[in-house]
Amino acid sequence: MASTAPPNLVATMRFNPPTITLVGGLKERTLEQLNELLPSMCTTSKEGRHDPPRFQEKVQKDSGILYYHVELRGQYCDNLGVCFLFTTLFDCLEEEGRWMLQDTNAVTMPEGECYKFFFVKKS
Repeated sequence: MASTAPPNLVATMRFNPPTITLVGGLKERTLEQLNELLPSMCTTSKEGRHDPPRFQEKVQKDSGILYYHVELRGQYCDNLGVCFLFTTLFDCLEEEGRWMLQDTNAVTMPEGECYKFFFVKKS
C-alpha cells in the first residue's frame, strides 16, 4: 500500500454469516494471511469443500474510499467462533507491526451482531 495510506483502520465484523469489512491501508501480505486464516476460524468451517471466499478490493461510490470486504456465506460463528475471528484479526494486524487498537463498538440488532474495531498507526 502506498505511503499515502490513511493513519486509521476500521474493521467491521457482522454475524451470521460472518461478514468483514476493512477500511484503511493494509499490506498485501496481511490481506493474504487473513484470507488464509479467517475461513477456518468459523464454528462451521467449510475447509476443503470449495475455494474459500477472499477479500475483494472495493471503492465506495460516493466517497471514493478504498475498502476490503469478504462474506463467509454458508458459515456460522457461535460465541467461541466470534472470539476466534477477533483474535485472528488482531494477531494479523499485530504481526503487520503498525496497528494499535484504539477503540471498539458493539451493537446487537435484529439482523445480528455488529462489532467495530478502530485502529491507529503506531508512532
